[in-house]
Amino acid sequence: MIYDAQEARQIDEWARTSGLPLEVLMERAGTQIATRIKERHTKTDRILILCGTGNNGGDGYVIGRELLRDGFDVTLYAPFGESRSDISTIHVRYAEAFGLLTEQPCGQYDVILDALYGTGFDPGRMNQAFITQCEFVSEQKRQGAHVYAVDVPSGVPTDHANGFKEIAIRSDMTFQLHAAKRSAFLLRTAPFYGTLETIDIGLPTFGEWRLSTADLTALFEREPYGHKGTYGTALLIGGSDTMPGSIQLATRAALRTGVGKLQVSTTDLAKQGIIVQAPEAMVIDQTLLAIQDMLPSVSAVGIGPGLSQESVETWVDYLLESDLPVILDAGALVKNSYPERTAPIIVTPHIGEFARMTNQSVASIQDDLFGQATDYAVLHQVTVVLKSHVILIAKPDGGGFVVAGASSGLAKGGSGDTLFGILTSLLAQHPKGDIEETLARGAQWYARASKQVERRLHPSSLLATDVIEELGRLGL
Repeated sequence: MIYDAQEARQIDEWARTSGLPLEVLMERAGTQIATRIKERHTKTDRILILCGTGNNGGDGYVIGRELLRDGFDVTLYAPFGESRSDISTIHVRYAEAFGLLTEQPCGQYDVILDALYGTGFDPGRMNQAFITQCEFVSEQKRQGAHVYAVDVPSGVPTDHANGFKEIAIRSDMTFQLHAAKRSAFLLRTAPFYGTLETIDIGLPTFGEWRLSTADLTALFEREPYGHKGTYGTALLIGGSDTMPGSIQLATRAALRTGVGKLQVSTTDLAKQGIIVQAPEAMVIDQTLLAIQDMLPSVSAVGIGPGLSQESVETWVDYLLESDLPVILDAGALVKNSYPERTAPIIVTPHIGEFARMTNQSVASIQDDLFGQATDYAVLHQVTVVLKSHVILIAKPDGGGFVVAGASSGLAKGGSGDTLFGILTSLLAQHPKGDIEETLARGAQWYARASKQVERRLHPSSLLATDVIEELGRLGL
């Protein structure tokens, strides 16, 4: 799951009202984090734990107690004074009974654990005392200290990066309690988290957003007595004489993703490339008449890559009158509103296109991916596949999926066309399934293939065509 700050508080409240004391949750969290640190470090390492005055600080006292009990060299420092949380105070007293004392840091440390603020950080606390701690940790890190954070690196907002001045503790690894937090997936705040490791504290998982980690095995299953009609028919509309490559990439990606039959509506010049590069596809003219003739025989349609014709909006209007799943991408992202219909509408903008669609700046979109994608999806009752350094699939009823971990080599032209082809292909094969889950699995397939290419190619050399060829190898 992926929580915002309010959801994190709600799950704590659920635990309290269900009879599970928050003191117990703090004990579970701290004990597990201490175990992870013991696995990574030796008793000769000097460990400094920075504890705040709230519940995040209480986690730090539990961690310190457990490390000290097992003979580790632990110093604990509370730069902002004694705990002001009744829950934390219980663990402070217990830690003191074990001999854990608050001391002023001295010298160089091998490990620093940030337990200052977590999800409770208030930008109003951005005072000189906190800035001093950030500078201290930064200097220790430059000297070789390994930095861990509890739940959220102190100074990093939980839900968004609006107004974030990048004054925060930069960790090498963050132990996320129970679930990931939204800012771990935002462009400006993610670098402060380092590697993410989730700590299970025994609570049920519920929330609006999930990290897509599904088993992709089902995507590769084939019916032993199936035929090409079993696996759907997709229609791709795109390409132009000046951008013929986009529809070729989408076509090859759709074929590699298992669609039974593929029709491609494109220009005469682009047809020539498809005939050579993807002879398995069937090509038709890029006219409304040709599209109308073909539509009754398809199970999903995608339109947009490489399109530059003035008639695109007319084509989109016609497609949205059908009862088919429709994906709008690139040149087809021309609507300010969408008609009510039972079949899904999926829009797949990159950040720049989404900024144009919402009349906002790129920075404002990047700083609040979750909020912006959700607001658009709910307002217009469409599914948004927002392409950034992560991929967000926002549902029209709120919430959605995040796909992370793709190769940085995808930051090249053609990557979006490839994803478009994959998604259209999967919708054609599963037009009645859970649309957002199908899209998330398609994006996850795409991301994993890109990472697998990195085993033999540097990200700088990765091409969209490499990812397309890798798609089928994941199922072996």
